Amino acid sequence: MSENALYNWAQKFRIDAKTDKMALFREHMRRLNLRGKPELMLEGTILMIQACYAYAKMDGVPFAAFLKTQKYKPALRGVAKYAFTFDLCGKAFARVLVSEGFKMLDLADMYGHPWQDYKICGYNRLWITRTDSKQITSTELVQFEQYVTNDLRYDYTEDELDFWFDCSRPDGALYVHVTDHR
Repeated sequence: MSENALYNWAQKFRIDAKTDKMALFREHMRRLNLRGKPELMLEGTILMIQACYAYAKMDGVPFAAFLKTQKYKPALRGVAKYAFTFDLCGKAFARVLVSEGFKMLDLADMYGHPWQDYKICGYNRLWITRTDSKQITSTELVQFEQYVTNDLRYDYTEDELDFWFDCSRPDGALYVHVTDHR
C-alpha cells in the first residue's frame, strides 16, 4: 500500500465528516461524555491511523484491509464491529474501528507514540464500544480485558505501566485508564 492511498483515505474521511457536519462524531463524543469539538476527533483519528500505518510498515504487515475498515460511518459498511476511542491526553480524541480479531491495533505502540502536533506522548484513556451501539456482552468484556492486558503487558511491565477497567458506566462502553507506574 502506498502513502498516496493513506493520503486519499484521509481526504475522503475529512470530506465524509464535513458533509455530515460531524454529527456522528458529535454523538459519539456525547455518548462517551467527551468534552470538546468534534474536529478534535477528526484530526486525532487521522493522526492515529497514520501512526498505525507507520508501525505496520515497520513491521512489514499489510495495511490496506485495515485502512478499508476506517470509514467515517461504520454502520454503512458493517465491517468493523468495535470502536476504540482514545483520549490523547486531553489534546484530541481518536476513533479506530476494528473487526472482531482486533488486528492492526497495537495499544502498546499507540501508548508510546509521540503526537508531535500535540506535544504529548500516547494516550491516557480509551473506551471500547460496539459500532452498532448495543451493550457490550460479558463475553466481549472478558475478550477486551484479555486483549488489552496481553497487548500492553507485551511491551510494558507492571513496574512501568498501570491500567484498570471500568464497565459500570451506563454508556455501554468498557473504559480503560492507562498511566505510567509511579
